[in-house]
Amino acid sequence: MELYKGRCPEEYTDHLIETLDDIFFFEDDEETKRNFRDLLPKLYKEQYNPAYNNLVVMEDNKVKGAVGLYPFEATAAGRKLRVGGIGNVGVTRDCRGKGYMKDCMNMSLDEMIKDNTDYSLLGGHRQRYAYFGFEQCGPDYSFDIGMRNIRHCIGKDAKTTLTAREIKPEDTEILAKTIELYNRSLYKIDRNADNIYDMLCSWRSVPYAAFEGDEFKGYFVLRKYGGIQEIRAVELDDMLNLIMCVMETMGKDYISFSVPFYEPELCAYMTGYCDGWDVSHSEMINILNYGRFIDAFLAVKAKTVKLCSGSIVLLIHGYKQDERIEITVDGEDVKVCETDKEADVEVEHLEAVRLVSSLFSESRRSLPAFAQNWFPVHFSTYSQDNV
Repeated sequence: MELYKGRCPEEYTDHLIETLDDIFFFEDDEETKRNFRDLLPKLYKEQYNPAYNNLVVMEDNKVKGAVGLYPFEATAAGRKLRVGGIGNVGVTRDCRGKGYMKDCMNMSLDEMIKDNTDYSLLGGHRQRYAYFGFEQCGPDYSFDIGMRNIRHCIGKDAKTTLTAREIKPEDTEILAKTIELYNRSLYKIDRNADNIYDMLCSWRSVPYAAFEGDEFKGYFVLRKYGGIQEIRAVELDDMLNLIMCVMETMGKDYISFSVPFYEPELCAYMTGYCDGWDVSHSEMINILNYGRFIDAFLAVKAKTVKLCSGSIVLLIHGYKQDERIEITVDGEDVKVCETDKEADVEVEHLEAVRLVSSLFSESRRSLPAFAQNWFPVHFSTYSQDNV
């Protein structure tokens, strides 16, 4: 048997995607059967090099296991970060138990380390991916709101004045406006004219623009079978009007959607109208460069929360390497650098990920009070940006 492990050769693109469709969707009914090209056009169209972006194990020129590694750049508080999105982790049914998933995951992590990736994200079972350094992170708020709430707040005759229109690929001016609106965020990934429509349509989603007359007031992205992937208003005061427009478009009078911690004005606005809210994690991540990750997302937090001033040295036994870093905060000024100083706190990798970016961390309680104020950092990611 000829065994190959590495990046999928380009000539096997169709075979790779057919194999992935069979691995993940073989139980789907024919009428609703999914496929990756339809589900995630931003990754599986040929122009995005899906073969090159998959680490595979092949037996006799047949793909038997694959992990998609999709690199992109992000910007957090002006800091550029290299990100590796992990997707389509799968092994054919006849090869399970051979360790091919482990081989593919390890190849993808080796590639990210070689490429100086700062962090990686994926969705999946927590314990399964903890073996590879991933942990649930990125707290955000989920707001619930219905017409009953709105009528109590602004009157029983409340009704949207906006009109929703589905965005099409040829709507280049509208798509450009969605990018401009998205780019206001303290954390964003690279959305551009070449990929924006495919990104908005990911996960079988449908993007809409909202207008008052001819004036663009915002946009929202609805999942085909229910759920709000993304919602943004040009002006905060128009958000309630936009929410009613979403309800009208969906044919519902009660919806939920998530808002990152780093959008405090929108969070404050929603608490005045919503039925309730809770907090949960947005994604699973593996931090491969703690210094750069903390520097970027603590700087994001510093722009939205008053941080205590102080300095602390962490020794982190990371997945990629040990890092001894000094973190110093003075108002909005955040500095993170390597140091030879004695560590104040020493922590292993998974607990370090929790300390930095999860809702709860046991070791966070051992930090000085001023440093407990810094964590979790304000990291979160929107569904359309995920892999």
